[in-house]
Amino acid sequence: MNDIREKLIEVGTRELAEHGPEHFSLRRVAAASGVSCAAPYKHFKDKDDFFLAIADTLDNRWLRYQTDCLNGVPTDRSALCLRVICKSYLRFLRDNPEYCALMLRWGEHNQKWHMSHLFDNSSNAKRHISIYAEQHDMPADTVYARIYALRALIYGTAVLHLSGDMTMTDTVLAHLDQAIDKEIPD
Repeated sequence: MNDIREKLIEVGTRELAEHGPEHFSLRRVAAASGVSCAAPYKHFKDKDDFFLAIADTLDNRWLRYQTDCLNGVPTDRSALCLRVICKSYLRFLRDNPEYCALMLRWGEHNQKWHMSHLFDNSSNAKRHISIYAEQHDMPADTVYARIYALRALIYGTAVLHLSGDMTMTDTVLAHLDQAIDKEIPD
């Protein structure tokens, strides 16, 4: 039973990334998964429940990746932790185009997941931002300006990558890394 659910999520992720939520087809997902058209409804109560399961799966993939990247980084070095999180997120987006596509396209469709993705699942980043701001005695407006600058860098890069206007090569990532280093000095 879990194998079918996992297969549906895997195929549904590709379907959602390729067609977006507005043209998502449970029939195509079922056919590509080798199951009946009724099978998705045995595992998900409706299409939105299916979308949330896909989002949760992708978010868990990102959180595992982030945890692996932070492994061995001293937690008392908030600036370093923030730089690692930002840099690893760019690489994760490059290596997981379906996540990138969903993050950018699906926010309009399902505000609940999008807000959770941006805020609730960023606990490591939020914690290190708070510590970093406190260590550097930063006023709130400076903290917000840096957060928005970093988000603009990351999400702007994701948009350009997804649209095909830019490829995240090692050279491009090295330049982005330098911009992150400048925005989050020790």
